[in-house]
Amino acid sequence: YLARRNANTHGAFVTSRRTDETIAAAHSAMADLLGCAPEETVFGANMTSLTFALSRAIGRELGAGDEIVVTRLDHDANVAPWRALEERGVTIREVDVDVEDCTLDWADFAAKVSSRTRLVAVGYASNAVGTINDVARAVELARSVGALSFVDAVHYAPRGPIDVRALGCDFLACSVYKFFGPHVGVLYGQAEQLERLRPYKVRPASNAA
Repeated sequence: YLARRNANTHGAFVTSRRTDETIAAAHSAMADLLGCAPEETVFGANMTSLTFALSRAIGRELGAGDEIVVTRLDHDANVAPWRALEERGVTIREVDVDVEDCTLDWADFAAKVSSRTRLVAVGYASNAVGTINDVARAVELARSVGALSFVDAVHYAPRGPIDVRALGCDFLACSVYKFFGPHVGVLYGQAEQLERLRPYKVRPASNAA
């Protein structure tokens, strides 16, 4: 790529066109992996950076009285970006873990989700202990109160199949370098959510993923 394709995007010259083709192919490949449309995939420096960017965009719509649910089983990359919204008055609720088998306490999970919940953030699998969570169940809890759902699939994506349509989640993120790709992160977002949210960016940058 660096020898024969490296250029700015959307130019009228051959290396630029090759760059556009490379990016389009990457979006298609990730769409195949996650079970979504290519335009529903977003690339970034890494999963953590993408999650912080998403939390800031979602944070535009949140304020005092709103709540976000995270879990004690998650990597901090799926906790800190949401905790950052405490400065806007958002309350963070943490779901407990059953220490006997390192699984989520689903009774506590259901109790933490309420009419004030605006987003539920959950890991697909724990990078510390390997627990695979019932993500569809967490997404359903979020949906039951009209909240968004965000799934951290960094640890799961290299090891198991993912179908975001079947899960019904609004967002899912993973790290391409975890399955021998380049050091970038990728975010799936439902088309309607990506079109609705306003990310922080420079004015010339396209709104397209």
